[in-house]
Amino acid sequence: MDKWLAAIWLITNAKNGISSYEIHRALGITQKSAWFVLHRVRFAMMTGTFEKMKGEVESDETYIGGKAKNMHEGKRKAKGTGGAGKVIVKDCWSATARRVRSRSR
Repeated sequence: MDKWLAAIWLITNAKNGISSYEIHRALGITQKSAWFVLHRVRFAMMTGTFEKMKGEVESDETYIGGKAKNMHEGKRKAKGTGGAGKVIVKDCWSATARRVRSRSR
């Protein structure tokens, strides 16, 4: 998420546009990923799907999924600790506008 927000900032503040190679160097991601991010952000700007959240905005993230040790041995996908094999969910909400945005990956 931090790479996406930094990329949005770079794209919106570039006077003459920005190339995926510049995003690649600035954010430390691959050029292929930078190209993907650039096109997604440009598409969102064209369609107007960026909406500002006003007032005080809160944000939270969590991992959702069961522990691997509680699963049948055949269903265990990830070996590891913490977020291994779990889904990341990120929420942002505005108390004044009463809007909630969620994203899972």
